[in-house]
Amino acid sequence: MAARVIKCALALVVAVGVPAVVGQQDYAEQMESLAQRHAGDMRASARADPEGQRREAMAQQMLSDMLRDVSAMLDHGSPTAKEAAVARLLQMAVQSSSGSMFHPTTFRNAAIRSGVVPKIIKLMAAGNDHAKYLGAGALQALALDDPTTTLDNGHQAAICQMGAVPVLVAMLKQGSGGGRAAARSEGVYEFLQTSAASALGTLAEAEACRRLIVAAGAVEPLVAIAMFGSDQTKLAAIGALDMLQFNAADVKAQVSSAGANSLLKGLTQYGSDVLRESAADVLAGLNAPAKALSAEQRGEAVKELRLRNMDRREQLMEQARILYGGVQTPFKVTNPNARTESVEYMLN
Repeated sequence: MAARVIKCALALVVAVGVPAVVGQQDYAEQMESLAQRHAGDMRASARADPEGQRREAMAQQMLSDMLRDVSAMLDHGSPTAKEAAVARLLQMAVQSSSGSMFHPTTFRNAAIRSGVVPKIIKLMAAGNDHAKYLGAGALQALALDDPTTTLDNGHQAAICQMGAVPVLVAMLKQGSGGGRAAARSEGVYEFLQTSAASALGTLAEAEACRRLIVAAGAVEPLVAIAMFGSDQTKLAAIGALDMLQFNAADVKAQVSSAGANSLLKGLTQYGSDVLRESAADVLAGLNAPAKALSAEQRGEAVKELRLRNMDRREQLMEQARILYGGVQTPFKVTNPNARTESVEYMLN
């Protein structure tokens, strides 16, 4: 289940100063608690299985070495090598949810604690479009929590705290202004917007991230790309708006004032079947009054919302595969070793 969810989420992957709302100490304590819990489970299993203890030690060392290599490449590699490092991290994140030797939460805890996230964000801020595209996919992969539980592992809040929101919101606006015609001719800007919207929609599951994303001005560009983008871009933007407005009266009002109501009503009449369903659900959400929810209730609700949006994204991707043989990105691989075939699949 988790592997399917992460592949769906990454099917298309994928500056405003905003204050941090998650304290460093709170996050560190949360991550340490999770790490100790997983470590305790592994030690208990290892005591009953000496061979398992040896394998676990090897796996932990391998994970440490792999993340150290990614971090070093992001520090010292060429631009192409840095992109390859981000692609490798994305691949590792997906593999951790599809039966690899690393538990998904263990991998994400280790990746975030390793310091690679700020380096990815720095690369996205200064790098080319390809780096932005891969970076958004990697951030989204690291932000995904286990879909089989409502437990918040803190990954989303940590990524937002490290500065992901401004660079992703800037990607939403990529292609607007003077360079729009040139960007449109290559289709680059839609892929950047789609990957950014998908990542923001995942991060917005965390209440702290939702506030940062709204404060960074994401609502208006999301409505704009939902109006003018391709079906894949529209769906990613609608999904992000759906998560942002969930049970938040202030955001519902902001989304409505940005012109979303008329847009969504139009999509319910003239969009594809998938877009019609998605638009209808967001409209219903905008008209639903906010109500008091416990953390557990909110976690369950946003998980269901995420899975519903991912299922629709998968439907749209399947239609594209049937009609067009898939979605082709406009990015050319300059280094044949920069991205593996599996990463190409994950992003497309």
